[in-house]
Amino acid sequence: MKLTEAIHYIFSFRPQTSRRYAWVDYAKGIAIIFVLYRHVIYGLLYTGANINQLMMEANEMLYGFRMPLFFFLSGLFFASSVNKRGPQNFLISKINTLLYPYLLWCIIQVTLQILFTNYTNHKLTPENYLDILIHPRSMLQLWYLLALFNVSVLYLFTSCVLKLHPVVQVLLGLAMLGLKSYAGDISTISDVMIYYIYFVLGHLAARYFFSEQVQRQLTSPLKALALVPVFLLVQYYCMSHTNMSIYLFSLLATLGGLLVIMIAFILAKYEKLKILQTIGHYSLYIYLLHLGIIFLLRVAILKTGILTNVPVITAILVAAGLFGSIILYRCCLLLRMKFLFTGPLKEREVAADAMRTS
Repeated sequence: MKLTEAIHYIFSFRPQTSRRYAWVDYAKGIAIIFVLYRHVIYGLLYTGANINQLMMEANEMLYGFRMPLFFFLSGLFFASSVNKRGPQNFLISKINTLLYPYLLWCIIQVTLQILFTNYTNHKLTPENYLDILIHPRSMLQLWYLLALFNVSVLYLFTSCVLKLHPVVQVLLGLAMLGLKSYAGDISTISDVMIYYIYFVLGHLAARYFFSEQVQRQLTSPLKALALVPVFLLVQYYCMSHTNMSIYLFSLLATLGGLLVIMIAFILAKYEKLKILQTIGHYSLYIYLLHLGIIFLLRVAILKTGILTNVPVITAILVAAGLFGSIILYRCCLLLRMKFLFTGPLKEREVAADAMRTS
C-alpha cells in the first residue's frame, strides 16, 4: 500500500457498512460514546477534578441501558449468524473475536501492572492472573468481552443443543437475573446472569426489528420525540430510587435502549451524523483500546495545566478515545498486527443443511 493510500485509510472516517444495517452501527456508536463518557468522568474524579452536578447526573442517566443495549444488539444477529456459519463456526468466531483478545489483553495488562507495580495505583501479584477467569470485573473495561462471549456461548448451547423454547429462554433469563446475588463476587458468573436476558430479548425481537412495517414505526421522529419525556421521567425515577427491584431496573433500562435504537433508525434513514456509524462499526476495538489513550492524554493535560475547564477536557478525552482507538487499530492492521485483536482459529466449511435457528 502506498503512503498516501495508507494515510487515507488510517484517517478516513467514512461509514464502513451498507445502509441496510446502518442503524445497528448508529446504535453502537451512541452507546460506546456513553461508555467513554463514564470512563472519562470517573478518571477525572480519581485525579481530584471538580465534576459539576449536571455532568454527574448526565452520567447516571446514561448508565443503566448502555451495556444492556450492546447485548440486545448482539442477540439480534444471533440467528442470522448461526444460520450463515453453522453453530461450530459461530463458536469459533466468538473465540477469535471475544475470548482470544480478552485473554491476550488481560495477560498483557496484568503483566505490565506487576512489572511496574511501584508506579501503579493497584498493586498486583502473579495471583491476580486467576482474576482473569474468576473476577473479570477487576480487568477494567475488558470484562465486557468475556461476558459477551459467555452469554453468546451459553445461548448457543441452550438454543442449538437443548433447543429450549423461546418462552423457556425468557424464563431462564429472568430467573438468572433474580438469582444474580448468589454468584457473589465471581463476576464471570454474575455478568452472565445479568445480561443473558437482554441477549434473549434481542434474538426474539429480531424478526420484528428487521420487518419493514416495524422499521417504519421506529423511524418516526414524532414517536421518538414523544418517548423522550417518558425516558427523562424514568431516569429521574431511577436516580431517586436506587434500591429498586432489579426487574424494574431492567425494564426501565430496556426503555432507554429502545429510545437509542429509534434515534439510530432515524439518523440512518436521513443519513445524518454518519460519523456515528463509523464509530459504531469500530465499537469493539474502541472498547478495547480507549482507556490507555484517555489515561495518557489526561495525564498530559493535567500535568501541563494547558486546560482547566473540566467540560472541555471531558469532550477532548472522549473524542481522543474514540478516534485515537480507530486510528491505532488501523495502524496495527497496516503493521500486520491483527493478531492483537483476532484469534488464529480457522472456520470450517458449512454444509448446505447447516442447523438453522428460529
